[in-house]
Amino acid sequence: MIKLNKRLSVVASFVKDNSSVLDVGCDHAHLSIYLSQTLKNIKVTATDVNPNPLKIARENIEKYHLESIIKLKQTDGINDIDENIDIVIISGMGGILISDIINKKENLVNVSSLILSPNNEFTRVRKTLNKIHYQIVKEEIVIENKKTYLVLLAVPSSIKNNVMFGTLKNNDLNVIYYYTNLLNKNTSILKKIPHSNILRRIKIKQENKKIRKFLSKKS
Repeated sequence: MIKLNKRLSVVASFVKDNSSVLDVGCDHAHLSIYLSQTLKNIKVTATDVNPNPLKIARENIEKYHLESIIKLKQTDGINDIDENIDIVIISGMGGILISDIINKKENLVNVSSLILSPNNEFTRVRKTLNKIHYQIVKEEIVIENKKTYLVLLAVPSSIKNNVMFGTLKNNDLNVIYYYTNLLNKNTSILKKIPHSNILRRIKIKQENKKIRKFLSKKS
């Protein structure tokens, strides 16, 4: 069985049996292969915009004899999504790129779940989910190789997400680590911003106030 890194293992844990999955930006198809090996009655479409990763992905899929379960497609984002897809996974990308991809909500008509794993701009992703009417039902901060990732599961709903903290709880060590670092980073940035830039200073101070309140709140 193929092995996944910590981040992809968390992403995989959000997927259930009997799913039809679109793995956007599949790279070498490690996640698609793992899902096919561990879940029941699953179909996976693995896509990438570049042909070179898809070539390696095909070799990996053939190595594990999963050609009947995993379909490969060269395409950009969710522009060419099949009607039977009910879960879209987008991982290992920046939050701005992920937001741009899911912002094309007309392509998500039949999609019941989004599993997203941005490596930055978490607030941007949550704002976009609000815009396209997807509610976050589960989130986890993953720290791997000194990098911080967010993994989230969102479903169609008009309920708004908290764009700053989502569903995260402050009794999780990784969550504490991430927001403490963000607080320290903001404090350092404040020292470098001229006092004449009032609006930016106010914005950062307000964000720091929210972070301190979140970290001090009893869960």
